[in-house]
This record gives sequence, structure tokens and C-alpha cells, in this order.
Amino acid sequence: MQQLFWVIDSPYSRAIKWLLLRHDIAHDDYLLTWQTLKTDSVLRQHNPKQQVPTLVNGDAVSYDSLLIAQQILPFQWHQTTDAKIFRLGDADFEKAIIFFFRANLLAEKFGASEHSAWLFEAGRQRYCSSVDMLFGHLLPQQANNIKDIELNVGVVLTFSTILASRAQAQSADIANYRITQLRALSERLAADACYQQMAQHYATSADCALPFLLS
Repeated sequence: MQQLFWVIDSPYSRAIKWLLLRHDIAHDDYLLTWQTLKTDSVLRQHNPKQQVPTLVNGDAVSYDSLLIAQQILPFQWHQTTDAKIFRLGDADFEKAIIFFFRANLLAEKFGASEHSAWLFEAGRQRYCSSVDMLFGHLLPQQANNIKDIELNVGVVLTFSTILASRAQAQSADIANYRITQLRALSERLAADACYQQMAQHYATSADCALPFLLS
């Protein structure tokens, strides 16, 4: 049976966990935390980059969420809107997370400064422009109503990176930005049986700090 090495709070891990559930691919969990990720000897044995998700199937090891997804999804997936949404989460929202994280780290270590404020503003601009791209361009191609969109790995990843961005930003401006549409997207995910299964099983874990849905 395949084994999935993952961190509950990792958006990339959540996307692949959901994809395995969606396609009914039997697998065992090997759960890590951000604290144990870089020291776990079993993960290092399979993946010298020590990153999650990592999927092990006998002697075959796959890592990098995009490459794992492409092994499971139809070949034509890369031409779909969902693939574009995946890249939005992987590239644009991920950059927002990094900006917010660095702004927080700098302020925590040295106090709030012009530099930490600049990093936060860069994150805010990246986040808002990415949300605008999602709701203004990509999702309307799928459906007129967000609650009717087809759910696939790109949407799951991007929603998870949105949650991570909001958690890192700790800002009312970010929390309220296009909140009506974000709540509709959250409701769409909440209605999905596989996402429900993942959230219900792992949201109560002591290692889960990032929510699965908007409150």
C-alpha cells in the first residue's frame, strides 16, 4: 500500500491528501509536523529534500505536489482552468504567505519597522491581486455560481493557500477582502464529501493549527 508523508497544516499536503481520497487510492498516513519535518529519518530515507507531500509506493517515490497530481489526474488536466488555479496557489498565494511570514518574523525579532511594513504591504498586494484573479477571471470560467464549481486539486490547493495567507497576515483588511466570495468557496468545499472526510478527521488533531474552512 502507498504511504503519504504529509503535514496537516501544509496546503500542498492537503491538496494531495484530498486527491488520494477523491480517487479512492488506498494509502497509509505518515504524519509529520513542521517541527519534525527536517529531522525525520524515515522521510529523509525516501526524500533527501525532506519535503511534503511525499508519496511512497514500494520502491517508487514521488514528491512535489504538482508532479504527484499529474500522475493521478488525466493527461489533459494541465490544459484545464483547474491547472491554472493550481499555479495561482502554488506561485502567487505562496509568495503572499512568504511575504507575510517574513514580515512577522522581522517584527518579532527586531520590532516593527519600515522594512517589516514594506514586506507586509508586498504580501497584501500579492494576496489581493491573486484573489482578484481567482474570482474575477479563473472561477467565472467554470460556473456563474461559486457553489456550483467543479472541485479539483487546484481549487483545494488554492483555498488552502488562501487560509494560510490569512493566518499569516493576521490583518482585518486581509480577513475581510472579498469575504462574501471566499465564504461561498468555503461552503463549496464544506459540501464535498472527500473534503469533509479530511477536515473531520484531522481538524481536531493537536498538530492542526490551520483551519480547513472559514469560520
